[in-house]
Amino acid sequence: MDLLRVRSLQSKILILFIFLLVVVQSVSFYSTYRASQKLESTHLSNRIKNAIDVFQTQINSRRYYLSAFAETAAKDYGLKSILQEDQKSILVALNNHRKRINSDLALAIDEQGVVFAQLETYTNSNDKEKVRVGSLQGKSFLTNRDTIDDNDSQLVLLDNKLYQLSLAPLKSGARNIGWLGFGYLIDEELATELAALTEVHIAFVVKSDNQSQVLSSSITSQYPTNSPFFDGLLDKTENSYIYHESPIGMVDSQQIVTLLFKSKADVLETVGVQWPRLALLVLLTVVLSVLSAVAIAKSITNPIRKLIRQVKEVTAGNYDSDVTVDGSVEIKQLSDDFNQMTKAIVLREETISFQAFHDALTHLPNRNALLNELINLERHNKDYVVIQLCFLDAEHITDTLGYKIGDQIIQHVAQRVTKTSVESKNYHLGREHFVLIVEDQDVDHVLNTLLSEVSIQCEFDNISLHIQYVAGVAVSKLHRGDNPSELLQKTNVALQHAKKHKRLYQVYEPQFDTNALERLFLSNNLKNAIESDELVLFYQPKLNLETMTISHVEALVRWEHPERGLIPPDSFISIAEQTGQMPALTRWVTKQAVTQYNIWQQQGLDISIAINIAPENILDNAYPDFVIDLKKTHNLSDDAITLEVTEDAIVEEPEIAHKVLIYLREHGFKLSIDDFGTGYSSLGQLKLLPVQELKVDRSFVQNLAVDESDQIIVQSTVELAHNLGLSVVAEGIEDETALTWLKKLGCEFAQGYFISKPLPPHLFDKWVANSLYDIRKTED
Repeated sequence: MDLLRVRSLQSKILILFIFLLVVVQSVSFYSTYRASQKLESTHLSNRIKNAIDVFQTQINSRRYYLSAFAETAAKDYGLKSILQEDQKSILVALNNHRKRINSDLALAIDEQGVVFAQLETYTNSNDKEKVRVGSLQGKSFLTNRDTIDDNDSQLVLLDNKLYQLSLAPLKSGARNIGWLGFGYLIDEELATELAALTEVHIAFVVKSDNQSQVLSSSITSQYPTNSPFFDGLLDKTENSYIYHESPIGMVDSQQIVTLLFKSKADVLETVGVQWPRLALLVLLTVVLSVLSAVAIAKSITNPIRKLIRQVKEVTAGNYDSDVTVDGSVEIKQLSDDFNQMTKAIVLREETISFQAFHDALTHLPNRNALLNELINLERHNKDYVVIQLCFLDAEHITDTLGYKIGDQIIQHVAQRVTKTSVESKNYHLGREHFVLIVEDQDVDHVLNTLLSEVSIQCEFDNISLHIQYVAGVAVSKLHRGDNPSELLQKTNVALQHAKKHKRLYQVYEPQFDTNALERLFLSNNLKNAIESDELVLFYQPKLNLETMTISHVEALVRWEHPERGLIPPDSFISIAEQTGQMPALTRWVTKQAVTQYNIWQQQGLDISIAINIAPENILDNAYPDFVIDLKKTHNLSDDAITLEVTEDAIVEEPEIAHKVLIYLREHGFKLSIDDFGTGYSSLGQLKLLPVQELKVDRSFVQNLAVDESDQIIVQSTVELAHNLGLSVVAEGIEDETALTWLKKLGCEFAQGYFISKPLPPHLFDKWVANSLYDIRKTED
């Protein structure tokens, strides 16, 4: 009788288990199916949105590229010089520029708005691209518009073809003599390319008040542009597609839109592929579960039930209760071991959780905890300020004092941060970087309080240190991104900007990202520019105030980038210093200057050239021998090359600088202290240096005519130099008054835009020929 009762109980448990399993699996299967269907639909909508972003990026990129090239081409002196010549010459010149960027349209427009030259590409019967004169040539470009703006970028519709066109003004002095424009087709090829990138079909449509016309699409081979298929999409009666219209501009009161669409059948197809897999998975789960249920049901006992319930509690994260069972010794041992296991799991999870969300050195919450907090704040739509605090010279301190002291300093900083009066949540990102989240929106007050309280003198192993800090700040309501990590990244960008400009703190500004990208681009291209001779030297004359002749020039490097045009030195010199490329750059400048000196000598011009020497060159053991060998190889006189050294180079390593300068002086080089007055060199250092010349910085010279303080500084500097036996060069001369004042003072040389701006060699030669000043000639 007992045996039958046991079997009946096992059967009931088995049947109930199977029933519950079927119900749960059915619900799970249905939920999975619906979730997959919804997920694919959402994915399809997101793909449409991403496609819009990709297209806008492509259009903006082409607009920037066309505008930049049009501006560059419009500055071409050769092109402007043939504007009055025959039509064929103009078309040839215009086509040469067009081919550089492979544009589909090129226009030249005179100042009345008449197109006097137009070229457009087309595909001939042999499927080859050709160029022909366009239909607008000889016609007014001002149809349906009043004026043409400088740097005009627009859409134009010519012969039922849509172009993205950028115009740039042609200048003759200050007068606008016309415009030059280049354009790319917005056609089937672009649509197909974007469709391949985004996996979304694309069509370009012209829309007026009552009708729409498809110009081109990525599926022209399947559906011609006049197909009824597009009518259904445009009038929104086609329900089997997900689609979106994105305006891109106007042409003669007609709107140009981009139509992006994707078939809903893709969703059903994806779900349909998953259906058999899900069904097979459910079937296998049911079979395995039934077999397991049979085995479990045969061995069910009350103690085991208790253990199973406790397992479920532990699985749910409830570790508070212990298992107490009556039964055999083995069962009791099992329950005791289970209780010990539960306690071990609790301890291990606490340890793992702490380690996952806290820094091992400072025990402050780490990056993972910070990101969770930012997500929580965003979820509750809170306004807050993120401050990334960094103490300076961490690597230098560690290298000098060792890792033990370095770790103690980090722990000290963590304590200082947590004990400030600023109400904040504090995090340690690693080594010298800490992050504070504050709700106070008065950024200046918070930062001033924070920096004043953490910046105190401290001692480590009888070593007294004054730790300096810098901070980058991002404000959530101003700088939110798509995810919290972007806000943290913006604090890092602001921090780097503060370091670069030697500020205590910096609030993030959007242009910092643009500057960072520009610096990255220049950094990646600078090495190639040096090796490929994309650099060019400009020369600025120095006027001898005693003889009023030009006998010296300063060599100033410029970068002629093939795409960006002329890049000023302020944009890439600092990059060369930071990336270790100054030695290579200075060597290039030195060789080019020597070559130019020899060319002028052959022309009968005796012009000495000054070259700027960076601190990196002073510390470069190979550079002095390099320039000395160059002097010997070309048999240069001692007056041929002047080496200008900034005060910074002397201050950084005074002993090394002194030895290097003596070495160069012994080999006949004339030496000059550049930008005097802006650095921190002492008079004691100055009198020991083997230099012959001192250059007064332009900041003291350019306002001499109106600033008495500058007059006092310059006069004192000139008298000091003369007392030390040094000649003086004043740079930054902007007017005749300053020039006359310096001449009366006894200053030897003057340099500045009043005399001449820096010029490339071919323009310098023209300036020499027409200069008001005499040029020092070589002796026959």
